[in-house]
Amino acid sequence: MSTHDQTSTSSEVTTLPQVKPPGFKAHVHEHVVEVNHPWTVSWGWLHDPDTFIKGQPWPYRVEFLDTPQPDGTIARGFDVGTRNAHHGPFMNFCGVISRVSVEEERAERDLDYDYGAYALAFRLIRPTLLRISVDALGPDRCRVTVRVESFVRGWIAGPWTLAQRCFWPFFSVALRWSCRRRVSTGTSS
Repeated sequence: MSTHDQTSTSSEVTTLPQVKPPGFKAHVHEHVVEVNHPWTVSWGWLHDPDTFIKGQPWPYRVEFLDTPQPDGTIARGFDVGTRNAHHGPFMNFCGVISRVSVEEERAERDLDYDYGAYALAFRLIRPTLLRISVDALGPDRCRVTVRVESFVRGWIAGPWTLAQRCFWPFFSVALRWSCRRRVSTGTSS
């Protein structure tokens, strides 16, 4: 789907939700960044699998698996139903793209993490959802919101929040830089 489509489109697939294990609590972290470019530029970068595949330092890796669907089609990239894994030492964030919605001035995508996804160790942090939203704030400005939902052991909630507060600002820098580059090279969506 083109990021220039101004019609409202939405697709989703039903996934089995993770069940909160005994001794864990729900944890939510949101990171918000404003970008001085049209929302379609930010969404174009965020909806390009190469953004996540090519920027990984070794030994980390992001994979998108061509995933057969019940109707005989193949889900690829950020198509709904695509299986995805971001893995490396002390992490396995495996899941499925469960929802993509593109409207006139916003877009949003959900990645539902499967049972077995973890950070540090399976017995400590179990991510359940990564939601990325992009909202227009005018013709040349947008807000990107990243929401990470997890089940965590109570004592590690503080360090998990701190780790995300350290990681996501670097993501914001990459987003802003990449949007500037896309606009300057004419590959803005």
